[in-house]
Amino acid sequence: MLPDVVATNGFSLDRLATLCAVVESGSISIAAGPSTSRQSQFSRQIKELELAVGAKLFERNGKSLKPTAFGLQLARMSRTFFSAVADLASQETEKPGQVQVGGGEGMLRWVMVPCIGALRDLDPPIHCKVRNLRSADIIRELELGGIDVGLVRKSAITENLMWERVGTFEFTLVVPRRLLRTRSGDEVFVGRPLPYAELSGEGQLATAAREISKRAGIRLNRVVQAETLSLLLASVEHEDAAAFLPIPAIAGLPEDRFAQVDLENIENLSREMVLAWLPDAADQKPNIKRATRILARRLQQTMADFSRGIDRPGI
Repeated sequence: MLPDVVATNGFSLDRLATLCAVVESGSISIAAGPSTSRQSQFSRQIKELELAVGAKLFERNGKSLKPTAFGLQLARMSRTFFSAVADLASQETEKPGQVQVGGGEGMLRWVMVPCIGALRDLDPPIHCKVRNLRSADIIRELELGGIDVGLVRKSAITENLMWERVGTFEFTLVVPRRLLRTRSGDEVFVGRPLPYAELSGEGQLATAAREISKRAGIRLNRVVQAETLSLLLASVEHEDAAAFLPIPAIAGLPEDRFAQVDLENIENLSREMVLAWLPDAADQKPNIKRATRILARRLQQTMADFSRGIDRPGI
């Protein structure tokens, strides 16, 4: 079947690239940009590609386009092909290879970024492009071929992906000592409400943190909402608010200024993290296999160190 399709008029690399762009953006106008002539070109190319393959690539809903199962698969295969060609070309020209890595901001900053230097030490080296993404977007981009490797919680994994466990991302409640009733923190929850910095939205972390606080009898006074864990850390560092923070984030906090408070059920905030990738992409792009092999080992060691308490402040 494939040779017949390739020989069909209308099937071209340019049209496949347009397909990938429209699938990723969700509409022709976003993929093509403000130019009306380019939008018309993209629309025409999608129609020509549908005629060439003899199947619908999108379900149209107003200006939005949702890829059909066939369209999604074709876009995924095309992305993988383009990436594999670039990978091969870099090997031939002895240029560094590249992999795109996606993950949540906190995991990228405190866990992934310290590990990716190992990829530059390979021969030939691999350079990383790092993207801050939510869990659902990590899975989507993996399946579309938008990223090569994802660092994501295990519960988000789909059956299309391969994965390797790297460890547990643990959290703790950190309180500036000047906000405590007693310096030891024994009476942190007695008296006035605790100024509190919270992660924006109604995600699993924010919801679970509120429930743990309620059960512990904590009266929270939310004074800050932040979109990222780094911004939560900044609020704590300024000693304006307490926050639930990842264990890797608190390594640099001085013990004499900040207290780590143990709470019952704090483990409910923990996330089992995995390194995930698409098998078909890894088969066609050797750098994915090289990168995942090195990264998995480094990430496992880093997460194990944090779990054992290495680099934690003694608070």
